[in-house]
Amino acid sequence: MPIAVISTGGTIASTNDPDGDASPELTGSDLVGAVPGLADVAEIVTEDFSNVPSPHFTVERMYDLTERVRTYDEDSSVDGVVITQGTDILEESAYFLDCCYGGETPVVFTGAMRNATLASPDGPGNMLASVRTVKNDGVRGLGALVVFNDRVAAARDVTKMNSMNPDTFRSPEFGPLATVDEDRVHWQRRPVDRTPNYDLERAALNNDVRALTTTADMSDSAIRAARDAPALCLAATGAGHIPPGIIPALEDLREDGVPIVATTRCPEGRLARRTYDFPGSEATLRRLDCHFSDRNLQKTRIETIVALAAGSLDEAFVHPD
Repeated sequence: MPIAVISTGGTIASTNDPDGDASPELTGSDLVGAVPGLADVAEIVTEDFSNVPSPHFTVERMYDLTERVRTYDEDSSVDGVVITQGTDILEESAYFLDCCYGGETPVVFTGAMRNATLASPDGPGNMLASVRTVKNDGVRGLGALVVFNDRVAAARDVTKMNSMNPDTFRSPEFGPLATVDEDRVHWQRRPVDRTPNYDLERAALNNDVRALTTTADMSDSAIRAARDAPALCLAATGAGHIPPGIIPALEDLREDGVPIVATTRCPEGRLARRTYDFPGSEATLRRLDCHFSDRNLQKTRIETIVALAAGSLDEAFVHPD
């Protein structure tokens, strides 16, 4: 059965113009045709969903992409789906789909850090590893995956770690689910459970959910500017600590009915529950009735957008007593 390759743009689909500036130009067929040996691995069908730089990808586009994947999941003649995308917001698109797609058909996101006109482009190798992954017997029902540099990662764990290096997608603390060695997928661990699946309508999506990283002695102006937002996602320092100077603004936000979803700005670890009790500690976040997230800030924002659209914010995140 064929593998569907959905092209959305990004560096993997980009070529340099005569001045050396890159922009997305290549089609899905172009990408597939550039992979040596791919035809020997699987039959491929392609779909050109879009051809845009990844920062142009909106939450509405993420929703539409998820709907296209659902269509393939309902098609018993398709064995799996590979989505090519720009790397800048790939982890957010993958996590959006992970939150909204409950199908069994394997779905892998991949891309490239070096476009096809540069020396040693990484797109063809990532495409080949992605197709081998979706064809593997152990991949069904795992939700959205990301395959990059021969590593297979869960969408909820993976993040872009380097702005330029091809070895950029890593899963801090937990590591990859598997590696692709030659023509084999070598599994190292399996997710304990899948990301909860949210049922929502496209029209309910609201991208005005704010995201803010806490820094030393920060001003409260960005927090006060969120008084009309549907929610604020806040990455606290360490185990859930904030400067005391922003507490009054957060209190006003809660009085205005704006939910606050807190996470840590650290690349590993989670928010503490009852370790510290000074003003601005996790005890303050509990008193503010914050939701606690175990994801990084960008994924926390995506899940907040999705959960609000589904009317499920209280079910989406931990609410410590």
